[in-house]
Amino acid sequence: MVLAMEEGAINQGLDEGLFKVLLRTVQEMPALKNLNISLKRISPGRVVFEMDIGPGYSNTIGTAHGGVIASLADTAMGYAGISLDQMLVTLEMNLNYFATVKVGERVIAEAEVIYAGKKTVVAEAGIYDSRRRLVAKSRGTYSPVGRLTEIGPGLLSR
Repeated sequence: MVLAMEEGAINQGLDEGLFKVLLRTVQEMPALKNLNISLKRISPGRVVFEMDIGPGYSNTIGTAHGGVIASLADTAMGYAGISLDQMLVTLEMNLNYFATVKVGERVIAEAEVIYAGKKTVVAEAGIYDSRRRLVAKSRGTYSPVGRLTEIGPGLLSR
């Protein structure tokens, strides 16, 4: 069920207030701006982000640098948890690469929370190319540091 679409992001069931604060954090985060990572869909515990691999994100052989793919995976997994109204910091993540992505291609990160406890949140992400080929798979563990709806507006006003 689509509740709202704003700035290209589709809200599939989040509280509208949470969605607006979360969307602002995506739009205003310097790292996401620099990497051109954009939110496409979000529902409680699930997100989809996209990124175009430009020449500035390549390694010496003309494919996406692994750290860029890792940043996309961490972003998607983190926001899957944030969609549950949790501000999170990354404790650890692992990543397996299965295929390369060439400059000029778009990559899609689909992430979901697989465990949400009081002290940790665990999420998984699949990174796909535009042909829906699995490029990488990741799992991350995050520590909640507060509620987005309580902390987020103060961060955004700085």
